[in-house]
Amino acid sequence: MRSFRIIRDGIEFIRHLLNNRYLIYELTKRDFRQKYVSNVLGLAWSVLDPLALMLIFWLIFGLGFKGGSRMEIPYVTYLITGLAAYLFFQTTLIQATASIAEYHFLVSKVKFRVSILPLVKILSELTLHVIVVGVAVVILLLNGIYPRWSWFQLLYYIAATMMLLLGLSWFSSAVRLFFPDIQNIIQIFLRFFFYLTPIFWTADIMPEKYLMILKLNPMYYIVVGYRDSLIFGKPFWERPELTVYFWALTLVCLFIGIRVFSRLKPHFADVV
Repeated sequence: MRSFRIIRDGIEFIRHLLNNRYLIYELTKRDFRQKYVSNVLGLAWSVLDPLALMLIFWLIFGLGFKGGSRMEIPYVTYLITGLAAYLFFQTTLIQATASIAEYHFLVSKVKFRVSILPLVKILSELTLHVIVVGVAVVILLLNGIYPRWSWFQLLYYIAATMMLLLGLSWFSSAVRLFFPDIQNIIQIFLRFFFYLTPIFWTADIMPEKYLMILKLNPMYYIVVGYRDSLIFGKPFWERPELTVYFWALTLVCLFIGIRVFSRLKPHFADVV
């Protein structure tokens, strides 16, 4: 019965999104503008910030430690595709975790569905991510990597990341109201998993027994998928085990996120 109720609530949620698409659009646009309206360079920071990080890692690992010296592709292309994927996940999860606390004034609105707030943050960060991916594509072109059919596959990996983020952020944003420390805990875990994800290192340097453990990190699938799409031209169905594992984990995250959010939602107004 619980499974049927979750499916029913999911269908109702999708219907609510469609009926309130204009509100979601306006909230997303408002959130996007607020990030940079007070800065002199404005939207340029959305590009400069990740580019600066990419440059630092390239200088340290690309030039300093001679990373990618055995690669057939320029190391900078390997680095930026991995960073673009992980930074989208990292920044969005942190922002979405604080979404309900940030928009606390909407919690008491009778007709407002609070569960769309994490989605608003995800869509807002997606807008920035599209800009970053655009810059990454320019760098790929400058390094002799040209468009191919697999580039369209990137849409699949972006959608997969968003689904994972939605489940995680429903859980974290709800818990955040009652246990604010969870935001700091998440940031620690994100830094930890950053180094366990093949962003500046390659999988072939890892012993197979350790690599199997590292593949349990869902961002391994996403980061590798970004590179498969933009650089290597591999379809996602060539990694069936990782695909099944990722979506099974994502469904578990969605289930837990929905359950926790539903249980805590009646008490939101008491703590904001």
